[in-house]
Amino acid sequence: MRRGLTIAMIGIVILFCAAIITVYLSIGSVITTTVEDYGSAITGTKVSVTETEFSPTSGDAELLGLRVESPKPYDAQPAFLASRVKIQIDPKTINSDTVIIKRIEIEAPEVTYEITDTGDNLRAIRAHITEAMAVEMNGPLPSNRPNRAKKFIINELYITNAVVIVQAEDLTGERTTAVLKNIHLENLGREEKGLYPAALLEQIFKPVLQAATLAALTTDLNFSDQALNILRGASDQTEEVINHLQKLLEK
Repeated sequence: MRRGLTIAMIGIVILFCAAIITVYLSIGSVITTTVEDYGSAITGTKVSVTETEFSPTSGDAELLGLRVESPKPYDAQPAFLASRVKIQIDPKTINSDTVIIKRIEIEAPEVTYEITDTGDNLRAIRAHITEAMAVEMNGPLPSNRPNRAKKFIINELYITNAVVIVQAEDLTGERTTAVLKNIHLENLGREEKGLYPAALLEQIFKPVLQAATLAALTTDLNFSDQALNILRGASDQTEEVINHLQKLLEK
């Protein structure tokens, strides 16, 4: 059984920025370790990175080989895989309490969305994010590398050409993959004058979760799994998914 979507990818990207700030002049291996520690703390699952690259003068960074496992009890591994994530940080804000990220680009990530009778891996990840957000309100997230908490503002975030792999008990056909609609978000955290990583991820997660829920409807899910997916999407107050639910009930 396979399936899992991890949008936590975005949270990891944000945490990657926190790592850069903390180890501003450190070697890439130290940055990588910091990303993995903080990423695992916020998602509640294993996060790994092959390599990181960062220019402190320009603020340009790349996260290579980002891999996020599905939380237990889900089987889809990895839930999220991105070969390259491009990040532009305003270098003037690196040492400030609120870091401005000019742009994040996640091109062609592979996401696995696992649907079971009791839940799905996307919403399991969201539950971990919510828990992390509650902890974050009282101070920095616990990790192997405790550091001064930073807030973030993201001017623009793009997720493009993502592929969603849907996994369920009984697919009625061979269509198990779907294209996630491109996502463009702007001015995240600006109104609040900066957000801590988990709170910022919560703002990002909702549109990604909605897009994955809708993408799953284009695959060969059986009636039961399709209904479960739609009902869970409706509980997220997704207007498009609610419309799909109404059409399904009219059949």
